[in-house]
Amino acid sequence: MATEEPAVVNDTPIEQRRIPSQGEARYLEAIATLGRSGTSVTGAALARSLDVSAPTVHEMVRRLARDGFIERTTDRGWRLTRAGHHEATALRRRRHVVEQFLRTVLPLSSDEIASEAELLVTAVSPRLEEHLRQASWPGERPCETSPLADHVQRLAPR
Repeated sequence: MATEEPAVVNDTPIEQRRIPSQGEARYLEAIATLGRSGTSVTGAALARSLDVSAPTVHEMVRRLARDGFIERTTDRGWRLTRAGHHEATALRRRRHVVEQFLRTVLPLSSDEIASEAELLVTAVSPRLEEHLRQASWPGERPCETSPLADHVQRLAPR
């Protein structure tokens, strides 16, 4: 079985990169959503989507670009880098798992689930994410709705 080389960004393997802050996570998810069709995302679109000011967007995109999560496009927009795609995908997956756990294990309203997931998504480690997944999706195939369910199955001990 061949092993795949880990992706490296700014001389750091993706697996060793820090989890983005709550604010950075909001931007990465917004850029991933707004740029879903492969289009670049403007600062103005981010400001509208996140309900923040242009200077706030400017500061955050500079930080995300410096850390290798996004890059400037020729049309003066922004797009996710390989590391950014990796983080955005991990954040979406983690959010889905946290929301499912809160929905199935705790008696919370939809509003509470959304606000608590927002707080927790950047605090959940990959190991805790797996425990939450197993608690939320009992059985042989946890999280069947997840695009990464097959990947999780391959990682599960037999």
